[in-house]
Amino acid sequence: MSERNNEFANFGEFPDFGLTPAQRREAVLGHYYEYPGMDGPRGEIWCYTDAYSYLPGATVHLQVSSTAQRFDIEIVRDGAVETPVFSKRGIDCNWQDTPAQCSVVGCGWETTFAVRTDETWPSGAYRITLKAHGNDGQPIHCHHLFILRPAAGRKPGRILQVAATGTWTAYNTWGGSNHYQGITGPNGDQYATTVSIERPFCRGFALLPPDAPRVPLEIVTPPAAPPRYPHMEWAYANGYSKKYASSGWASYDSLFFRWAEREGYAVDLATQHELHFSPEILDGYDC
Repeated sequence: MSERNNEFANFGEFPDFGLTPAQRREAVLGHYYEYPGMDGPRGEIWCYTDAYSYLPGATVHLQVSSTAQRFDIEIVRDGAVETPVFSKRGIDCNWQDTPAQCSVVGCGWETTFAVRTDETWPSGAYRITLKAHGNDGQPIHCHHLFILRPAAGRKPGRILQVAATGTWTAYNTWGGSNHYQGITGPNGDQYATTVSIERPFCRGFALLPPDAPRVPLEIVTPPAAPPRYPHMEWAYANGYSKKYASSGWASYDSLFFRWAEREGYAVDLATQHELHFSPEILDGYDC
């Protein structure tokens, strides 16, 4: 048994995230999600890009909505090591109206900022971090992600990892609806059969703190004890989507990608959307 398992090896000693029994129940069974205005008087900032992936040299259009008037941006390649590739300070922004059913029809925000990727940037995942000041003067931030897919041509000795963007879209809770829970239908309580990529990622899809629990239990539970879900309790207590542990770059795709690069594999990255719309993305790979 690992040292971390030993920490909670006594029956019933689940980590305490400060929730009441009622809150723990809500963390598992409730439908909570990210939406414009959720952070109240403190203020907030959200963003998404006009596509999941781009070719090197393409321009990434960033849609931003914020209570702040300006933000700073940093983009890093999230691989074996985090490599900063772009930063800029003091970019103007504003609050943008959002449709109630934005998770289905898209947010429809206007482009706030555009950055041209460099043709020398290698294929991979590029994490966007926006930072601004809330109404109380304290920092606010958000994270997003885009993928640079490989250019056409022979790629001897390279492998292609396909990011599960179809699953990201299916589980993304931002705006209220995904393929599992939602705010659609006559009573506003049904999941959505169609969802949009024109919305931010829910909190936890692009970046997670290292101590965020994953789905597999690392805790010994006694016989007949009620089931507990540490990842959902942690998400509820810390303002993350409970679906962070079901899908997303941070919990899944990034783990293999970073490991493969650290081990010396030459890895390119594409999305499931390429497999559907541009299956020729597979051409040029030996296997």
